[in-house]
Amino acid sequence: MRRRSVNTPSVLASLALAVALAACAGTAGDPTEGASTMTPAEPTPSGNDPQLPVGEVPTELLEAIVADAADRAGVRAQEIEVTAAERVTWSDGSLGCPEEGMAYTQALVPGYRVVLEAGGDQLNFHSSESGDFRFCEDPQPPADAPVDR
Repeated sequence: MRRRSVNTPSVLASLALAVALAACAGTAGDPTEGASTMTPAEPTPSGNDPQLPVGEVPTELLEAIVADAADRAGVRAQEIEVTAAERVTWSDGSLGCPEEGMAYTQALVPGYRVVLEAGGDQLNFHSSESGDFRFCEDPQPPADAPVDR
C-alpha cells in the first residue's frame, strides 16, 4: 500500500488562512467595526486611474485585506481607499515580500497585489491565489510586471 505524502507548505498555508479568516470574523462591540462596503464591482478608485482592475480580487479576500489595513492604520474600513487591486504572478513563495533569513518555495505563485490608501499612507498587500495575504513594507514587483525599456 502506497502512502500519500502531505504537502506541508500547502497544509500550513491553509491553516494560516483559516486562522486569519477566523480572526477577521465579527467580534463583540460595534457591528460595523471592520466591515467593508467595498465590493469588486464597486471599488473606491483613486482619482488618478478609474480603470483599476479591482474585480480581479475575490470579494472575501479584498474585505479581509481592507480590514487588516484599517487595523494597521487605526481607521474604519470605510476610510480605506483601494488604489490598485490586480491578479499577478509572484516569482516565489515570498509573494514579493521577502524577509531576510527566510527560505521560500522557488516556484511561480499566482496571486494578487492590492494597494490601499489610509490617512495619506500607502499600504501594500500581496496574496497568493489561495488567499494567504501579507502586509508588505518593501514590496517587490510581480514576476509578470511589465519591463521598462
